[in-house]
Amino acid sequence: MKKYLILLCFIFLGMNLNAQEKNETKKAVGNINSGIGVVDMKKILAQSKAYQSLVDQFEDVRRKHRNTFTKQEDIIRDEESEILKQKNILSKEAYAEKVKVLGKKINELKGKQAADAQKFETAFEKSTSKIQGALVDVLSIIANKKQLNLVLAKSQVILVGKDIDLTDDAIKELNKVLPKISLDK
Repeated sequence: MKKYLILLCFIFLGMNLNAQEKNETKKAVGNINSGIGVVDMKKILAQSKAYQSLVDQFEDVRRKHRNTFTKQEDIIRDEESEILKQKNILSKEAYAEKVKVLGKKINELKGKQAADAQKFETAFEKSTSKIQGALVDVLSIIANKKQLNLVLAKSQVILVGKDIDLTDDAIKELNKVLPKISLDK
């Protein structure tokens, strides 16, 4: 009888220790899950009022410059046609000089186009960086409110539960904090 009682005590003690380990594991896993947030950066940018405003401004500026350069290209083409018409009338030296001047105008126009494109790309990147900075601030506030230790980009995660997805909250707060941004020229 004593043997059975001792055996029952060991079994009961073993079951109790196993239950405690399971509870501690559940607590640890629960803390890990509640300490992580995930955001979908593409969705945030797609639904950010500031980013959409920035894209619209960039496209508008690009369209205006394209129209300006198209007009200048048309003027150069007309000059080229005039020079070609005068080819047989002008001396070789005079014709070569006009072609040289025209070539210089073409190169200057190409250089200006490239410089302007670079300028606007840089302005777009600076403004995008401001949006990203505001987003980091927003995510920091959300993470503090939800007591999160880690926020990851959704593109870096294989599976995401809806309870840790902060994307919609981030979009809502970002649109409040930064509804519009100017393209720094």
